[in-house]
Amino acid sequence: AGGERRVVREDVALPDDPSVYGFGGRVPDWTESFAAYVEQVEADPSMKLRYGGAMIGDVNQVLTYGGVFGYPALRSAERGKLRLQFEGNPIGYIVECAGGRSSDGERSLLDVEATDLHQRVPVYVGNDDLISLLEETLD
Repeated sequence: AGGERRVVREDVALPDDPSVYGFGGRVPDWTESFAAYVEQVEADPSMKLRYGGAMIGDVNQVLTYGGVFGYPALRSAERGKLRLQFEGNPIGYIVECAGGRSSDGERSLLDVEATDLHQRVPVYVGNDDLISLLEETLD
């Protein structure tokens, strides 16, 4: 009852020079501080928007080209949309193993204590400098 699996790439590591970004949620629902962060990312001419609305595909772009993916806290969903146990922690673990960082806006997703099976959190993953800038901007 399983499909075929094969290793596409071994020793995955985020490139040092990030070039892609993608963020979920509707722009009018973003918080002011998150919108300010996005403006900083978009001001870099080397960064290209790569958002397909499918987290796995979007994070694969970050793993391949370097950059940042995020599904932020929204005005309509202050805790975010993605679930810590099912989306945040698995993707955070993969990106951190590849030399990147994960964050809920304050700390690594891997350091967030689970209080509920379906607990929702903002999810940000990507290159260290982009996640550091995010955390500074959201402060």
